[in-house]
Amino acid sequence: MADNWNLRGKTQMLDDLNTPSLQCRVYDRIAVQDSKGKTHFYCLELSAGNTFDFGFCRKENVPSLLRDVMTMGNIRVLSGICDDLMVPTVPTVLWIKQARKYDPKHVIMWLENSIELTEEYKDTILRLRKMGMRFAVRVDAMGEIASNDEILACIDYLMVDFERSAEFMTVIQSLRNKNHHLKTIAFKHHISIFSFTKEETRNFDYVLGTVNNFLLTYETERPKWQHEMLRTFAQLYSSIYDVKEIGVIVANYPLMALAMKGMVASKHLTNLTIRKNSSTLGESQTLTQFDLRNYLAISVGYNLFTLTEKQAYEQKKIPFSSEFINYEPFIQALNFAKIVDLMAQDICDDITAPQAFIAGFLRFAHVFLHDTEEATFAEFPLDAVASCYTNGGGQLGSIIRILMLLFEHRINDAMDVANNAGLVLVKERLYGYISHAMAWTDAVCCALNIIKGQQEE
Repeated sequence: MADNWNLRGKTQMLDDLNTPSLQCRVYDRIAVQDSKGKTHFYCLELSAGNTFDFGFCRKENVPSLLRDVMTMGNIRVLSGICDDLMVPTVPTVLWIKQARKYDPKHVIMWLENSIELTEEYKDTILRLRKMGMRFAVRVDAMGEIASNDEILACIDYLMVDFERSAEFMTVIQSLRNKNHHLKTIAFKHHISIFSFTKEETRNFDYVLGTVNNFLLTYETERPKWQHEMLRTFAQLYSSIYDVKEIGVIVANYPLMALAMKGMVASKHLTNLTIRKNSSTLGESQTLTQFDLRNYLAISVGYNLFTLTEKQAYEQKKIPFSSEFINYEPFIQALNFAKIVDLMAQDICDDITAPQAFIAGFLRFAHVFLHDTEEATFAEFPLDAVASCYTNGGGQLGSIIRILMLLFEHRINDAMDVANNAGLVLVKERLYGYISHAMAWTDAVCCALNIIKGQQEE
């Protein structure tokens, strides 16, 4: 009998692997932050392997979720700077059976909207609760949970539609009277690199999305050091730069020097940066001049973001500490740039492809400067790069626009741009880019000490 069960399990796994609709893939992850911009955990957005739709993992995809996504290595990367991870899905009994493969105490399960509380689901929720798992549910889609006190007591977070939040404040207060530890998480249907202003966070414990950083007030001209960083970006993008001159700039900015030292010394980052291919299999591979140029661009962005954040705090006469910097926008810029880079290597020619990472990275130059997009791209040093983001820009410009639309949840618009540009988006390939980019971004953050105390894998 045991052999028959093993055979059935292996058969089901093969079915999952051969059927994209049964596969669970990570589409994106979104930070859950407080009003100060501190990230408390990340929430996954999940997809079946045959679609670009995003959101919950369906019951039929849970085996793949637990097998392919919820591995210890993946969880560490997906959790990033945090200890916990929010997963939108359903509480099937597989979560109990596979509990040895993950730590329930560090998982927050966002229960499917209007979930039907079958005996399996109720039993699983109660058992997972005893193991330390926490649960979240949309306040306007609680379904049977609202009338089941035993399950309601297991809920820790109420997800609140920001646009309709006023309608549910009375309900939320009523639920909190029963369950005093309930916390609210506001969400929006549109996602961007900054989803919430600080003012919009006031009525909630947390928000699903990044809270905007303080903007720097430019009363006259930009600080001289910002111009130097922008000029360095332009030189790196054009590949017309003097290594000695760049070396002097790096030496003058301790953050840049530490960033370069950390990235070059990271074997894990090197392994993820080098692209393996059959023609060089077995050969000793090293970082290329383009890889090192991208590292320099990262060190410029890191220096620019951090020092401008410090200046913005000082301008508002708020005590500043590097320990409390909201690095999430910078992390998102890294991740986006790497996906652009990976996609361009497969699509663009040898002249355009090496520009892909910097072009994707500079799409968020306004984030590094704590300024508006309009003011940032009016700067002369970025003028050449800006053509990649307008209606022109060739294949690289199309790739950047498609990916921007996908991560803003504008799937149909992204497909239209792809069709007009003659680009075929292969779903499995894109999910591969996303997975690789997240691991690579995690390695960069460890090298920069944004994620502290992590061992190299």
